[in-house]
Amino acid sequence: MSKILFLVAHPVEDASRRYRIEQFLPLLERAGYECTVSEFSTPQLFEALHSKGKLAAKAFHSIYCSARRVVRLAALSKFDLIFIHREAFPFFTPAFENWVVSRHGKVVFSFDDAIYAAHPDASLLNHPWLYRFKYGRSLEQVIARSFHVVAGNRTLEKYAERFNSKVTVIPTVVDCEKYQYKPVGDGTRPLVVGWMGSRSTASYLSSIAPVLRKLAATLPGRVEFRLFGCQDMQLDIPHATYCPFRLQSELPDLRTLDIGLMPMPDSRWTRGKCAFKAIQYMAMGIPTVASPVGATQDLIQHNDNGLLADSSDQWFEHLQQLVSGADLRRRISLRARQTIEDNYSLQVWGPRMVALIDEMCGTSVAPAYRVPKVDQQVGSPALHR
Repeated sequence: MSKILFLVAHPVEDASRRYRIEQFLPLLERAGYECTVSEFSTPQLFEALHSKGKLAAKAFHSIYCSARRVVRLAALSKFDLIFIHREAFPFFTPAFENWVVSRHGKVVFSFDDAIYAAHPDASLLNHPWLYRFKYGRSLEQVIARSFHVVAGNRTLEKYAERFNSKVTVIPTVVDCEKYQYKPVGDGTRPLVVGWMGSRSTASYLSSIAPVLRKLAATLPGRVEFRLFGCQDMQLDIPHATYCPFRLQSELPDLRTLDIGLMPMPDSRWTRGKCAFKAIQYMAMGIPTVASPVGATQDLIQHNDNGLLADSSDQWFEHLQQLVSGADLRRRISLRARQTIEDNYSLQVWGPRMVALIDEMCGTSVAPAYRVPKVDQQVGSPALHR
């Protein structure tokens, strides 16, 4: 039985770990792999890192977690494959990642954000310079020396292929058995226009706050707003509820939305994002309006399975159309769900991940296909050339 060690930065509270590592584990274990997941952060450190202040807690837990990580890295030889998701050690230079690559012949590096780009909001210990010091050009050596690279979208794939020819795209996907379809309402009650995210992306909502205020004024009594993961924000939007993100009720909270929002500025950082908010909305059949940035343009075909808006006028027009048009909401809802089932579901990509691991571990005699990637034009599977 082949043994795989997954080195991740954070506990299951981190969405990237849940959706890009955790949900594939049962499939890998059924395929005969023994999987071990080793996170750097404790839940306490993860919570502290996403909060302002708490310097004492950050320092104490960082020291403890660092010692724990060193102990884990001393046992690399026990595993047949090492899978580093984003980072093995989240601070300072990629020295630990390079150390792992130098000590083991089969290390897979996985990333789902443009971590090579300077993110104006992301930080470690709330100091952006630490983030730039950790990543930036220092990441190139890790990618170049890895046995294989798994990228979350084509933008990241294009970057990684500058340093390593063995790159596979695995998009961030959802389990369609858990993300059950939500029938579109008839509009007899106010429609809930909403957003679900985290502190790092909550600032993007500010760009469409005037649009949401105008929508409420134009359609009085027909809309309300529910925003998850930004409870500290106050955007002066009427009939708005600001809710904390709760892991235990993530899917029920998502089902309360009738229309999903995913605004994003166009930057080097956002062009590397995997459009996961839109994927979550669309999996439940929630009609979505999104900015046409990065992977969103692969995922959403305008006026077919969603709507794309790159100006305030377009945001208002599309939201007004959705609120006023039950038939439009229903048509987009059905097409959105079909898109996720066909191209962004665990049911489709789980077997492909297993096939990729089989190939890297040398347990597959003759794979029936190369791991596919999403076609840029129509969002359908295409052979990975």
